[in-house]
Amino acid sequence: MSLRRLAPSADTITSEAPAARTSRRRSRAKPRPPRPQAVILAELKGLGGLVHEQALMDAGAQPQVSLIEWTNRLAAELHTDGVGSPATYRDLLMGIVGVNRRAREAQAMDATVAQGA
Repeated sequence: MSLRRLAPSADTITSEAPAARTSRRRSRAKPRPPRPQAVILAELKGLGGLVHEQALMDAGAQPQVSLIEWTNRLAAELHTDGVGSPATYRDLLMGIVGVNRRAREAQAMDATVAQGA
């Protein structure tokens, strides 16, 4: 038996091109659950340490946009107000302290409500 490929016969060849796929493949990725608040607060604390180092080197310098965005994203995950757009590292550091304070107050408030219910 030969392994060579046989040419298709005339009756098996169709003049129509195969139909293009109209459906697209759906992602099987599951949505991520929200991160625990303790993890977000730990990340905020680490960010605060980084900003503190920058503030020690030059407190009046304009902070990097990525650090401001990172802080605002963490504040959104904590369901609290962000830092906005601070002009200096000192202002950013004080904003991070405020975000941490508001998040801890909200956490304590939730714990009090949960105990009363």
